[in-house]
Amino acid sequence: MDTVAITGHGSYLPRHMLSNAELPPFDQPLSDDEMERIGVHRRGWADDTEGIAEMAAMAGQRALERAGLEADAIDLLILANWTARRYIPEHAPRVLRLLGAKRAFGWDISCACAGFLYGLGTAHGFLQNPRWSRALVIASEHTSRRGRPGSKAKLILGDAAGAFVLERKEGTSGRLIDFELATDGAHHEIMDISPESWVRTHIQQKELNALAGGSMCAVAQRVLDRSGVALDDVDWIIPHSGTAGVQATVVRELGAAPEKILANFDSIGNVSSASIPTVVDQFVRAGTIRPGDLILSAAVGTGWYAAAALYSVGAG
Repeated sequence: MDTVAITGHGSYLPRHMLSNAELPPFDQPLSDDEMERIGVHRRGWADDTEGIAEMAAMAGQRALERAGLEADAIDLLILANWTARRYIPEHAPRVLRLLGAKRAFGWDISCACAGFLYGLGTAHGFLQNPRWSRALVIASEHTSRRGRPGSKAKLILGDAAGAFVLERKEGTSGRLIDFELATDGAHHEIMDISPESWVRTHIQQKELNALAGGSMCAVAQRVLDRSGVALDDVDWIIPHSGTAGVQATVVRELGAAPEKILANFDSIGNVSSASIPTVVDQFVRAGTIRPGDLILSAAVGTGWYAAAALYSVGAG
């Protein structure tokens, strides 16, 4: 297979980042202990000017700049989104227009919270064809709008966008080494959207944590085994943020050192499919993740989707 490099990354957070004190009232007031246990102290809620396409274009432009590319260099764009799906037109064509990517073709995918990793895997397949050399994969979500007003979901859910640039290219410090995609239809009914457009969960949170953590660990382990990489050789583990309980389950079941887990759940909440690229972008810019560091990411999404990727990011 041809090498697929990760040469750029970028993210976008809404202008309005709400602290816990700024949130609307809950149905039942939460104690300080409950708020601390949930673990989110701030989250972004997009305004009317920060649509899915607008946030995606901002994250995509920043990823392109880091890769040293103009938008016209991109051959294809994949946009992961489920929180604001449209029948026609989908969001990707507008993102291409906002970016000025006149040569590229693009389309939307869903796959819930696993959408970004599904997008990476899809782009990898296209880039094995010599007709195409560069892809932009973006996740853009209005997750805050899928929580019932007055519920704890409004404390946890936030909005964001994140993006990677992928190129068929040798000799870079960033590379998509391997990935795993899985779907288990036996669990397709455990979550859905109510007639009012809010997420509903039909199993207990403890069961959901166990299922999510187990699914992420299973696909992650398959990637490690196939690549011949031991968990100790991985520099950083970046799971889909989900909830603090899901993260704790992943750490426990993988047997990972907690200090290797990178997340921004406390500062931006659960931003669904945008969680992994926003973490990568944040910690690269902070100097925590260095070019060539080996990263293992995993995510799950209602459906029931699971995905994992082993990769490193380039110097930009």
